[in-house]
Amino acid sequence: MTLNIFWDNSNIWLSGRNVCSVQEPGYENEFRIHFSKLLDFVSAGRPVSYAFVGGSVPPNNDQLWTRLESLGANLETQERAVSGGEVAVDEIIQLNMANRVLDVSPPETIVLLTGDGSGYSDGKGFIKQLERAVKHGWKIEVVSWDGSCNRYLKAFAQANGIYRDLDSSYDKVTFINNVRWVR
Repeated sequence: MTLNIFWDNSNIWLSGRNVCSVQEPGYENEFRIHFSKLLDFVSAGRPVSYAFVGGSVPPNNDQLWTRLESLGANLETQERAVSGGEVAVDEIIQLNMANRVLDVSPPETIVLLTGDGSGYSDGKGFIKQLERAVKHGWKIEVVSWDGSCNRYLKAFAQANGIYRDLDSSYDKVTFINNVRWVR
């Protein structure tokens, strides 16, 4: 079945840095995600009809976004708030998920890269979007760093689709800048 990938870059990157602090302590500032290897891991040889990456604009990171676009991902970024927090990144990803569910027929597969389960108790958030997708006949997968994945998000994916942890592929999808390449 054809994949529709939705990637919460900030969540995957920040949570990956936490895994780095355990796997390779002291290298958190040099921690990087190898985008094409992560996409290969997520797709596992299956066709991808759509990929969307949402993230916030950190300073001097134009190369990051250019690289993701060169891999065929649709990209939308948001400026950070004055406080440093993200503004509306999750909502942009969720809107794109909802649009795909409504606009694509027959249903395909949504692969969501995040660990964020916030908003569910208020009837919104990633879990709610996945519920809607399942209701419309879509298959779902969640890919996340295991230790930082919201327990309700993980349980929903396990009960209604597939949950895949990134921890087991840490050294295959990450590298340490100028120290270790992807293995």
